[in-house]
This record gives sequence, C-alpha cells and structure tokens, in this order.
Amino acid sequence: MATEFDAEAIATAGRNIGRLMDDQSAFEALKRPWAPAEKFTLAGWLDRVVDDRRNAVVAHADQLRIAFDEMETKLNDISERFKTTDGRNADEIQKVIAGLDRSTRGGDSNDVITT
Repeated sequence: MATEFDAEAIATAGRNIGRLMDDQSAFEALKRPWAPAEKFTLAGWLDRVVDDRRNAVVAHADQLRIAFDEMETKLNDISERFKTTDGRNADEIQKVIAGLDRSTRGGDSNDVITT
C-alpha cells in the first residue's frame, strides 16, 4: 500500500496558515497609549486591570504570529522535500518533521498521533 500526498496542497496550507495573522491592525490599535483613568482608587485599579489584559492580548497575538510563521516555513520545507522524495530518502522528511510537535505544542509530544 502506497502513501499518497499532494505536495502543492501542503505548500498551500503553509501559505494559508502564514497569512492568518497578516492583519495586525486590531493589535496595533491596542498598543497605542490610552488616556489614564480618573484619579480615584477604583478607576486606577480598573485602569491597571485593563492595561494588563490589553497587553496580554497583544502578547498572545505576537506568539500566534511566531507560531504560524514557523508552521508556514516547516510546511513549505516538507512540501519541497516531498517533491524530491523516494523510498531511499524518506529520512530527509523525518528530519524536518522531527521536533515539529514540540515547536507547535510547547514541548509536549505525548498526544502526537502517528500513522
């Protein structure tokens, strides 16, 4: 039984993933300084909470962008290697795939599905 794949579909998936976070306008708007809250205790506290959450959203978006860029690069590399693979050089693909689960899952490879 032969394994079939579509190298161009893999490359297309990589490009699509890479574009997911291209529009950063919502996050750029969050980075701009906001007017400080009024000078009473509750407003100051609320201002700090909102700032913290706003910064967390921006940081999360940055991390997503990094992860998606890495996934795009890996999928493109896998696609290129699939185009030139035969039975003797399948280990080249394994080199690219090795560590991919750790880079996308934060190092936990216990739930990786293999076929």
